[in-house]
Amino acid sequence: MNDLLLWGFSVLAAIFLFLHGLEAFSVEVTRLGGERLRLALQRITRSDWRAALVGAAVTAVVQSSSAVTSMVVGLAQKRTLGPRAAVGLMIGANVGTTLTAWLVAFKIEGLGPVFVTLGGVWSLLGPQRWRPYGKALFYFGLIFLALDLVAQALAPLAHGQRLAAWQALLQSPVLALLFGTLLTAFVQSSSVVSGFAVVAASQSILQPGVAVWIVAGANLGTTSTALLAGAGMGTLARRLSLTNTAFNLLGVLLFATVLQPVIAQVMALPLSPARQVAMVHTLFNLSAAVVGLGVMPWLWPRLQALLLRP
Repeated sequence: MNDLLLWGFSVLAAIFLFLHGLEAFSVEVTRLGGERLRLALQRITRSDWRAALVGAAVTAVVQSSSAVTSMVVGLAQKRTLGPRAAVGLMIGANVGTTLTAWLVAFKIEGLGPVFVTLGGVWSLLGPQRWRPYGKALFYFGLIFLALDLVAQALAPLAHGQRLAAWQALLQSPVLALLFGTLLTAFVQSSSVVSGFAVVAASQSILQPGVAVWIVAGANLGTTSTALLAGAGMGTLARRLSLTNTAFNLLGVLLFATVLQPVIAQVMALPLSPARQVAMVHTLFNLSAAVVGLGVMPWLWPRLQALLLRP
């Protein structure tokens, strides 16, 4: 096997390890707190801001806005969750997913082997009733171990002769946005794409100014999961998934227009490229959430009529 092919498999293996680790961690956490999580979500109907905070917290733990929005759409379709609470939860989910970028930016992935070892020992040798928690810890560590492997595998690209030509293809904000959207729709995880963008920026494979547009595209691409989930459910689920897409599209429009002066100031701060991208990611999602929640009292009567229309 030649070196190029071996390198390609190494990169893909690290990315798939990250993807499967993220999915397995999401499954374990949902299984551990599943019923309590669902009961808690049912009570979030009084305040849009409270619903958004819970959506952000749950997504930060589960590390998958796609999983949270799909679950919310399903619960709303079953009438166990009100439509307004569902919208608030989906708005918060976008904020919660930014935690991945910060963990990567602060190089928390260096602790991956520690969490994998502790979780592996705990899940095999711990008290029987507590072993599922060890498994969750194992997959949590696997996520960051995989990110570390991705960074190591991509490092040679920073010195490759074709890097300049490859970067030139993404210099256009529209192309970078489209790339992030399509890649996220393909892998079904904005956390994977945003984590990749932060790693690529830290390795000088992508300029931070390009990476932030890929992250913005990831926010739009992640709505594909809810759209797919809603397509197989009832009318309310489909309309809620479309509402989620419209909200994320609004966020991208804010990113491309109003927020650009602020983003330029963030990119000028004396921070590492990875932290610049993580900060822009958080600023972008937080701003969109504040705007969305701010107009909710005025917008809700019209949105409710659309969601509940026969």
